[in-house]
Amino acid sequence: MLDHDTRAAEGWQRCFIALSPDAATREALTAVPVPPDSRRVPDGQLHLTVTFIGALRADTADALAAALHASAAPLAPAAFERVECWPGTAHPRLLVATLAMSDDFVALDWRVRSLMIELGLPVDARAFRPHITLARFARGATAATIPADARLPPFARFESLVLYSSTLARQGARYQALASVAVT
Repeated sequence: MLDHDTRAAEGWQRCFIALSPDAATREALTAVPVPPDSRRVPDGQLHLTVTFIGALRADTADALAAALHASAAPLAPAAFERVECWPGTAHPRLLVATLAMSDDFVALDWRVRSLMIELGLPVDARAFRPHITLARFARGATAATIPADARLPPFARFESLVLYSSTLARQGARYQALASVAVT
């Protein structure tokens, strides 16, 4: 396994495919209060991960970016369900806004997984659970309380399907769009 610096020097990127919320959805989500012991995800970094890919060589990421349009299709507004701590409130890692699984999400998940297989890329074995991460807790955090006034807007709207690269930093991961296709 190559270390991070070696992968970066050899043109590797840590990548994932996600839906980018529209400006109104991002604005509504940044108004949702988060626990004081958590670190809010900046509004420009809010996304709904469709699949995590992991380390890709730059040329493979370019091929995936070129093929991304095959997975894009218009999405109806998606219903928010609730705010939750994952994996739970006893030892939280994330504060997330969950969304109801819809036919559009099922179809998108299938198209993205099919594209990954077609390109010979790894397929994320985890089940697709539509959510947007609002905040992150420090490692070892215990006993989170979801703010009582953490109310979500009724729906999320998404503007694009994006292939992101992710760079890990002390302040948290930073994402850069490598390719983007409209889903409106």
